[in-house]
Amino acid sequence: MYGRRHIHRVAALLTAVAALAFFAGSVQAANSRPAGMTKADYRALMLRSEALNEKYHLGIWANKPAAMGWQEYRALVLRSKALNAKYGLGGAHVVASTPPAVTVAENGFVWGDFAIGAAAMLGLVLVATGVFAATRRIPRTRLSS
Repeated sequence: MYGRRHIHRVAALLTAVAALAFFAGSVQAANSRPAGMTKADYRALMLRSEALNEKYHLGIWANKPAAMGWQEYRALVLRSKALNAKYGLGGAHVVASTPPAVTVAENGFVWGDFAIGAAAMLGLVLVATGVFAATRRIPRTRLSS
């Protein structure tokens, strides 16, 4: 059978693999711009997405009351954001004179977050397996002569 030293090596290897998987997932999720896309292309994509959200009433445009026109609704949203920023409400501590250029609402499934969660769970399982293997005592049976 295996000695305790070998089991400790396996546990250390599993822990290192779990940490590597976790950090690789975190690095990949931190880069939101797709690979091979320039800054200008990404900005154009975000502007197009915002325009489509407005056209098809998605994201921040989904809550517009039927009796209110688009200009009135936009004015109400901007006023609300400015008041939130002025009085520090809603976690918005943004200066009202510099609104963000593009606001994208995420209504779909975020695969980057899934990858981070999956990597974290895999790491946890690997660490737990390593700890279990390292601390497990294997009963040794004696053969009678």
